[in-house]
Amino acid sequence: MVTIQDAWRRHRSDLKLNYYDPYDNDAVRMAKKPGHIPECQFKELLKYWNSEKFKKMSETNAKNRKKLMNPHTAGKKSFALVRNKLEKDKETVSSKDLFVVTRTKKPGRLYKASNEDTTSKIAEMEEIEKQISINGEYVDAFSSVMGPKHPGRLRLYGAGVTKTTLKKKVGNSESTLSATTDGMQQKQERMQKMEKQMEEQKKIVRQEVIVDVIA
Repeated sequence: MVTIQDAWRRHRSDLKLNYYDPYDNDAVRMAKKPGHIPECQFKELLKYWNSEKFKKMSETNAKNRKKLMNPHTAGKKSFALVRNKLEKDKETVSSKDLFVVTRTKKPGRLYKASNEDTTSKIAEMEEIEKQISINGEYVDAFSSVMGPKHPGRLRLYGAGVTKTTLKKKVGNSESTLSATTDGMQQKQERMQKMEKQMEEQKKIVRQEVIVDVIA
């Protein structure tokens, strides 16, 4: 359910980016509205985007995003799928392992945020692990650097995962876990298909905007 909600949130964000932001007024926006959205629904979207409540929320969200010190680089891939892939290659996956994988920048890709703080923290974790191997003592390298867990919140499991839901998953049989993973992969494939369609729509919109500017 969380994955579907995220997909809808991204779709709505893309709609605003391509059908609201490029134009100066609602009359033009209505004329350029996407064909698959009924006029009455698009009017409600415009009303929502124009509201003071939405503008205030957008401003708050923008400020909060700037405060993020260690944003992940996993993109649209869920942490559950990332963890599942790691578990196929390693017998034990630590929080530090998942943190490194989901924060490593891809070569050749541009990122808005700097990763100096993230790189520094990963180096600290690796140094702690070296000391562990020498002294033979168990220390959670991730928690040592990132601080203690917050009550009721599980880090590096993705949105919507709590201790209760995690315990239920652990208590299930292997067949159930396998079915859950398969279901997640199917959802991921459906999302990728939806996102591909959205990308095609965005290309069409960009072309329309360019034509309007030239005209």
